[in-house]
Amino acid sequence: MFPKRVLLKDGSSLMIREANIWDAKRIVEYMKEVTSETDFLITRPDEVYDVSTERSYIKMYRNDPRKLMLLGEINREIVSMLTFTGFGRKRTRHVGELGISVKRRYWGLGIGTAMMTCAIEWAKENGFKRIQLEVLKSNERAIGLYRKLGFEVEGVKKKAVRKDDGSYEDVLIMALLFD
Repeated sequence: MFPKRVLLKDGSSLMIREANIWDAKRIVEYMKEVTSETDFLITRPDEVYDVSTERSYIKMYRNDPRKLMLLGEINREIVSMLTFTGFGRKRTRHVGELGISVKRRYWGLGIGTAMMTCAIEWAKENGFKRIQLEVLKSNERAIGLYRKLGFEVEGVKKKAVRKDDGSYEDVLIMALLFD
């Protein structure tokens, strides 16, 4: 299924592929940038893993058939990252949780849709029946994307995130169910 090439709204080409160990340094650099340019992510720039830890994290994903770590690249630049983690208990093996980020200067090109669509297809092919995610209530752009792909709001976690200014924000729990 991967790598996969997708044509974006501006005519550029997005390469979607699984992360490899040799991507660790570039992923750390990507994460430091993406976490510093938006308040919509839970991770702060000073909480980004170091390269050694990121290598271990990638290995864990590569060695577990119920996990997926995707990178979206334009001209070899990482512009998006998606992780999918399948639950391990017998009663919840049909469930996976997803997280995604896109560099701000690439918002609106269809990258989120392309990455999410790939993850959804992969999840279906791997026997998952439910994908869930959490999103800040103020992240209207992401919520719109998730709704477009069939996700529905299932609940709200009140005051789930404390922002840098000391205020709190609710988090929506959203899910996509397959037959």
